[in-house]
Amino acid sequence: MTETTAQNGWMTLDSGFDVELLHGIPIRLSNNGLDIPADDAELAREVSALTGLTVVIKGWKEAEDCGEMETELCIDAMQFEEVLSRLAMASAALFVDRYHTPIEKDSVDWDSAEYARDFNHAVNWCCLDPGDMNRQDYFETYVSQMHAETRRLLDSGESPMVEAEDD
Repeated sequence: MTETTAQNGWMTLDSGFDVELLHGIPIRLSNNGLDIPADDAELAREVSALTGLTVVIKGWKEAEDCGEMETELCIDAMQFEEVLSRLAMASAALFVDRYHTPIEKDSVDWDSAEYARDFNHAVNWCCLDPGDMNRQDYFETYVSQMHAETRRLLDSGESPMVEAEDD
């Protein structure tokens, strides 16, 4: 698992705003309740510099906490494959953490379930419509990356921190 895909949780940007990352993928921004104007273009540049992914801000809304504003992020659709690749690496780490073995060719249930979830996340985080991407076009690459990463992790003896997902 790369250092990038191991980034999870909230990180503070130079501007004082926070970005939430899941497997190195920027999901949303918070103004932390700061009473300063948001420069959306500068915030997008900060997130891109941190994650290597180009984002746009969807629109600020009041968060649950008084005075805090949050916005979801849209990752550039041209980086859909990179997002899916990061999710494949995270799924590989989760498999190794659970089973301490590489994914085998006959692990079709794992492959199908992880791909379905990760494909849907990638589509959502790139702000695409479900029909915009052909699901089958990316399956073989995803599975190959995920399987190779489990072998690499086991061969290297790495024990990456994993972030279990709620959905």
